[in-house]
Amino acid sequence: MDSAVEAPATLPGLPEWETGFVGRAAERAAARAALSQERLVSLTGPAGAGKTRLAAAVASEAVKEFPAGGGFAELVPVRTDFLPQALAAALGVTERPGQYLEQALEERLGQGRCLLVVDGCEHFPEAVAGLIGRLLESCPGLVVLATGHEPLGLGGEHVLTVEPLPVAEEQATGAVALFLDRTREPGYDRRLAAQACARRGGLPLAVELAAAHAPSPGAADDDRHAPALTAERAVEWSYSLLDPDERRLFRRLGVFLRGFDAEAAHAVGGGSDTEVTARLLDRLTARALLVRGSGTSTGLRRMPGAVRAVALRQLGAEGEAAQCRARHLAWATATARALERTVAGADRSERAGRCWRARFDHLADDLRAALDNAGPHPAPAPHPLARALARLCYARQFLAESRAHFRTAGTLAPGPSEAAADLRAAADVAMAEHRGDLAYPLLRASAEYAATADDPAAQAVALSFAACVGSRFPATFTDLLPYEELRSLLEEARRLAPPEDRLVAAYVAAAEAWNATGRKTAPDAELAQEALARARAADDPVLIAGAIDAVCSGYGATGRFREAHGLSDERLRLFDRLPRHDPRIGLEIIDTLHVVPLVAVAAGDLPRAVTAARRAWDDPLSGLYMRASKSVAPLALSGRFDEALEYAALMWDGWQRAGRPTARWMAPAVHAAALVHGLRGGDEHDPPHREWRDRARRMAEPMDPGGIAASFAAFAEVRVALHTGAVGDALAAAVDLSAAAPWPRASHQFYDAYAWAVAAETAVVAGLPDARERLAAGAPAGAENPWAAACLARAAGRLHGDQDALRESLAGWERIDAVFERACTLVLLPDRAAEGLAQLASLGCRPPSECGSVVR
Repeated sequence: MDSAVEAPATLPGLPEWETGFVGRAAERAAARAALSQERLVSLTGPAGAGKTRLAAAVASEAVKEFPAGGGFAELVPVRTDFLPQALAAALGVTERPGQYLEQALEERLGQGRCLLVVDGCEHFPEAVAGLIGRLLESCPGLVVLATGHEPLGLGGEHVLTVEPLPVAEEQATGAVALFLDRTREPGYDRRLAAQACARRGGLPLAVELAAAHAPSPGAADDDRHAPALTAERAVEWSYSLLDPDERRLFRRLGVFLRGFDAEAAHAVGGGSDTEVTARLLDRLTARALLVRGSGTSTGLRRMPGAVRAVALRQLGAEGEAAQCRARHLAWATATARALERTVAGADRSERAGRCWRARFDHLADDLRAALDNAGPHPAPAPHPLARALARLCYARQFLAESRAHFRTAGTLAPGPSEAAADLRAAADVAMAEHRGDLAYPLLRASAEYAATADDPAAQAVALSFAACVGSRFPATFTDLLPYEELRSLLEEARRLAPPEDRLVAAYVAAAEAWNATGRKTAPDAELAQEALARARAADDPVLIAGAIDAVCSGYGATGRFREAHGLSDERLRLFDRLPRHDPRIGLEIIDTLHVVPLVAVAAGDLPRAVTAARRAWDDPLSGLYMRASKSVAPLALSGRFDEALEYAALMWDGWQRAGRPTARWMAPAVHAAALVHGLRGGDEHDPPHREWRDRARRMAEPMDPGGIAASFAAFAEVRVALHTGAVGDALAAAVDLSAAAPWPRASHQFYDAYAWAVAAETAVVAGLPDARERLAAGAPAGAENPWAAACLARAAGRLHGDQDALRESLAGWERIDAVFERACTLVLLPDRAAEGLAQLASLGCRPPSECGSVVR
């Protein structure tokens, strides 16, 4: 399980200032008191009133009262689509497959008492209120401190109005104190400072601007300023006092939404060189029009929102907006591409990964804005930025945003070949999201663009991949794709494939393997081997990983679980070498994390299955319900019942939070929770057992009799019935080994070894006349799975009254750490029955109903 979040010494994302915080003692105390009692506290007031600085000061003092930490999120006006990303950047949250970003935020903010500061709610107030309202409803320990021009209007909101500072000359902590703290003139006359503050109505931003000009004779005492001065008028006054070079750079810097350094400012602002730009930045900072961070952020400046609004208006008035946005786009494109190169080099370094993610979070809004503002002006084409931003968002695990940017890149592409590549990448991201229903039409559209570009290789790849995912990943589709439709795509891909192209041949071979049997998730074993050979010939690690899955699935379909387990080790080794920042890799990463634990369970290697499931739980590309589901069955089979139910609860809750997406593959994990409740003494009328079993059945609909859900049900329902003494029900639900095809000729699913072994034991307990023959029919399952072997040994011991067979069974359970089954076997041995009963009691289980059938 995830460990508890440690409260940080400071709030992540908290902005820094070179200057100190002056005054507001009463407001700080009121806000602190409100945060201790209320869940939503809003600081409201006009632009320039100092809401952001007050919120930061309060949050830095209060953070120790929030054990689960939190974050400071600054909202800037890009689009409402990116509000969750702003919060995610502050909290260090990533989106996961099957778990949209807002759900990931809920998961993080639901971990205990935490503080989220949302600064700048005047941007998109309705959308902000909606998001905050949903988070407060979902996260009972969350407290929000918001700033904005107006209240959010949510129920329970505690509003504190941030007034201008008092301007009395004798006031020790008001506007005069702020003026004197900010002025560069030592020993400035306190009476003149009070007059200057009064003319500015005590508005902190206006006072700071006046103080910055105080050394200039008459500047601070300009009678044209009315007492009720607004922040906008104060900035305009300050702008009017700048020299032409300062004005030019100032208004051009308005295109930046967040911080910028001298190089970025020079790229957008123009000028002779970076050094000149740096000196101008120093002068604008001294005029309080820019803010410089303290500590490690000294190279960055930022423009307060009220100042930025004036800069943009002046930019438009001078007719420079189009040219300036063109330079901003060029800067953003070059910056995004450079960051891409950093990402590629950071794949194997956790520290480097944290560094580039922090830089991306800082730059992302400007990159988004540059792309959004790209219009009919003399600028480089925006397509490279759209593609780079899509890749960066994928690496940052903003998956839905990445897919959207790839689609945008497709519409901006200079030609159909580039559009085909962008839509293919969008499909890769969709598959990483576990959304085959979104990927499939993107692949079809990519193939159409490739046809327009007269690129049969790209067309064949897109069509083959579409045919492959339709059969390989049916659980990612809302509606199953008809077999005939997928075969039609495959035939077209075959026709188009260039004869000597090894990569295309590997794609086509994979599609052929997955669509040969006419059954979803059941590739043809021989064709799967051919697909693997083709992938190795193409030397493509993604295709090799996918082909290994096909071979493992082929082995599974023929009941060769040990071979499948051995081959999955190679896939896991390959997994560690895959570059995680590449969207094309995501599908195989997710599938490897899903399949390796499953194959280990199929082969009865429960310790390895638990370890592999833990790896899936820890991986950043695993969604909550997906990663939780991997642990339920191996833990249940191991007898670690409490842990299994904890993961089951997380799985079910996560799946519901994700909108209950189609997830037939998850039915065995859900059924495993029912198994635990049943083995703990439940029966047909036990509510938890019945509830989880019914959930599993509904999740598997439409139930495929040869599918994986039916395979697990044929084991779990029989095992519970056998334990509770409902032998007739066990016989009715068990595999009929007297009528089943011999193991090597039968078609199998991954839980069949368990189903066949428990069916043989049921025949023995029921006293069927052909129990011996059924036991022999189940024997091949034991050769593939040590759980099944131990179960069959126990059944043989009961059938023949053989204590040695029971001890053999006991040793088998101990080798795979199956504590529940070990206890049930101990009960059958007269000299160790008490030990078995004690262990069952410690697991919360009552004795098996047939425990009297001990060997004498």
